[in-house]
Amino acid sequence: MAYCRALVPFHGSRSPGELLRPLLEQLGLEVEQPDQRTLMAFERPCSGRRVNDYVRVWADWSDIASTGELWLETLSGECMARSSTRCASVLDRICTGLNR
Repeated sequence: MAYCRALVPFHGSRSPGELLRPLLEQLGLEVEQPDQRTLMAFERPCSGRRVNDYVRVWADWSDIASTGELWLETLSGECMARSSTRCASVLDRICTGLNR
C-alpha cells in the first residue's frame, strides 16, 4: 500500500477548502467535506485503470490558525517499492497547485 503525506505551509486569505475543492476536481477526484476543517477525495472506478491505482486524499487544516500549515495525505493500493506511484504524483500535483 502506498501512503504519502506532506505538511504544507499555508498563508492565504481564502480557506484551504475553497482552493482544494476545484483543484481536486480538476484531478478527477470526487470531493466530500464532512466539516469546515477537513475534506476527503477519491477517484471513482474507471475503465483502463487497475483498482490498486485508485488514489484517496485526506486534507486537514484544523490547526491552521496556530500552525499555519495544512496536512495532506494520499493513499492507494499501489506497491511502495515502485519508483513512482500515482499516490506520490497526486500529492505533488496538489502541493504544486496550492503554491501557485
